[in-house]
Amino acid sequence: MSYPSTPDPAFRAAAHEATDSFGAIELPQGVWWGAQTQRSLEHFRIGHHTFGIKFIQALVTIKRACADTNLVEGRLDSVRCDAILAGCDRIMQGQYDDQFPLHVWQTGSGTQTNMNVNEVISSLANDWLEQRQKAEGQSETHYRVHPNDHVNMSQSSNDIFPSAMHVAVAQATHHQLIPAIVALNEALGKKQKEFEHIFMVGRTHLMDALPLPVSSLFSAFRAQLDQAKNALTESLSHVYALAVGGTAVGSGCNAPAGFGNKVAARLAEQYGLPFYANPNLYAAVSGEDALLRFSAATKQLASVLFKIANDFRLLGSGPRCGFNEWRLPANEPGSSIMPGKVNPTQCEALSMVSLQVMGNDLTVSLAAAQGQLQLNVYRPVIIHNLMESIELLTDSMTSFADFCVRGLALNEIQIRANMARNLSVITLLAPSLGYDVAARIVHHAHALNLSLGQAAQQLALYDETAFDELLRKALAEQER
Repeated sequence: MSYPSTPDPAFRAAAHEATDSFGAIELPQGVWWGAQTQRSLEHFRIGHHTFGIKFIQALVTIKRACADTNLVEGRLDSVRCDAILAGCDRIMQGQYDDQFPLHVWQTGSGTQTNMNVNEVISSLANDWLEQRQKAEGQSETHYRVHPNDHVNMSQSSNDIFPSAMHVAVAQATHHQLIPAIVALNEALGKKQKEFEHIFMVGRTHLMDALPLPVSSLFSAFRAQLDQAKNALTESLSHVYALAVGGTAVGSGCNAPAGFGNKVAARLAEQYGLPFYANPNLYAAVSGEDALLRFSAATKQLASVLFKIANDFRLLGSGPRCGFNEWRLPANEPGSSIMPGKVNPTQCEALSMVSLQVMGNDLTVSLAAAQGQLQLNVYRPVIIHNLMESIELLTDSMTSFADFCVRGLALNEIQIRANMARNLSVITLLAPSLGYDVAARIVHHAHALNLSLGQAAQQLALYDETAFDELLRKALAEQER
């Protein structure tokens, strides 16, 4: 198996050995990870999914906060702490993204990825120590940074991996997902304003119904998006609760008292988000209820987007043989065989994303219900699905706003023609005509393909001109 090189001047140019409790193992040229990472690479060659760098950065940021806290607690000396911080900072600068190659499909606790991060930080920290030693003219260093003893001090994979999951989800939601919802909502708002004086035929059960302003459709879309955004925001109040400080089973074994609160406070300050240590660390380690609730909120958003996409493409169907009331932007040719055909591709992409997110939520739901006794052991698949959902929702909403909503136009000729043929408009006169009389007029008009006024006159109920004037006044009142 080959690995990409890195331009770092202190790059490990040759293959070398690493050891762990299982013994020695050969490492490839140019890697900064250690034995446990290498063993995972060899034993879990499953699929191609790896953890995104944003999740890795969340882990690294937690490691940094833990090192700072261990220093203050008197558990970690200042030299090793400085080295760990330097290693973390080098990773955060983006020079070592290729050093985190482990697949999602690994141990359910995420221990191997936690150790991958520990090992890379440890190697970079020791490299930093060696460079400092040379700069100071020392012949040998009295310090070494160990991935378990120092980088993982006061921690366990069981509390740090889920903490990173929460941090990554909260970060991505605040900085990607919610801004994308807001941008789509604003694009819909501009169309709502643009179309506020145009009425169209309403449809219920896909059948003709009362007329309504085109802007009302956009008002409904925007209200649903707001509700989905609120659901996401509300769910984050529980995502901010971190498992850090719980260590292996939630008891906090090997961590100083209050360690989780202090680390969470550092993370809250750094990210500008209200992270806090979960008040029940046993629950934080053994379950993933907070992310289950968050996943349900992503499904709610996906459901709203699915509705919006389908309404857009239904109203834009045609152009000659469909509804043909909305003119969707023509971004690219739609067929390899039918010349001039244009398809609602942005609607289709948004629909497919919505289905994927719904499927991801099912996976998260099943995974969150699993894990026996003191640990949920389905965490890698949970965070993989959640981060994928956030990314897909963010990108698809941005694409839909840019390439569908903003270029949307109305076919007002078709809209007016449909309004003229709409029989359900008689509902506006039902209070004065009575339901039975109104129904007689509609049935007669439909059976003989007449206008409502013509049907009313043939039934000797109203003069056609007088009836049409009643309808006109009722519509005008409806518009007000």
